[in-house]
Amino acid sequence: MRLVNINGVGMDMLPRLFMACALVLVLLTGCAQKQTALSPGYTDAVEVKLKSRELADQMLATMPNDALEGFVAMPTSFVDQNNTSRTSPLGRLLAESLFYEFNQRGFPTREYRLNGAISVQGGRDDLALAANQVVSTNGQKWAALVVGTYYVDKDATFINARLVRASDGLVLRTGQLVLVNTPIIQRMAQSVPPVMATRPQKASGESVKKYSPFNGLYTPAAAIGSGSMNIRQAR
Repeated sequence: MRLVNINGVGMDMLPRLFMACALVLVLLTGCAQKQTALSPGYTDAVEVKLKSRELADQMLATMPNDALEGFVAMPTSFVDQNNTSRTSPLGRLLAESLFYEFNQRGFPTREYRLNGAISVQGGRDDLALAANQVVSTNGQKWAALVVGTYYVDKDATFINARLVRASDGLVLRTGQLVLVNTPIIQRMAQSVPPVMATRPQKASGESVKKYSPFNGLYTPAAAIGSGSMNIRQAR
């Protein structure tokens, strides 16, 4: 004898219905996750990563090459073409990406911002990288600086990169990109205001905001000619 509920659905069919509903729920959840992963913002972010990969390929496409043997890359923040003492989140991200891309291709890279110690401050993360580290490459024939500029136009951002022998400024390799000004590129290309320092002015507690200048990568001709080059991390 078959049991029938008030809606006319067989009781033995209920487990199958529950399983079917669960399967539909899983499929809907997967579709929602896939939609999120393929959202325009995510796609634009992945495109930035792929562009960094393309830039590294341009600069190292001929590896292995005797001309690059023995060099160690030191990627630096890319700077604004109109003001080489200024950078932005985009300029810093390009440098960080090239650390990864060069390393993945077997080209030795060096982290030059280490201050030799780990600074531990209450309520903050442990810090090992110095924001304003000054590194001299004078006489270091192994050092190859990765430098670059970006120019932001109305519709696109132009990237120019160079692998430069630090001892004399000789350009070893070059790379060039054009980025569409997607929302993420527009946000990242905006220069962040410099860090503000405050100091007491009056007993009432009023303070004066002091703007410190940008410390970007700037290499005067005299430094190249003498064979010395200082790296100052831009803010």
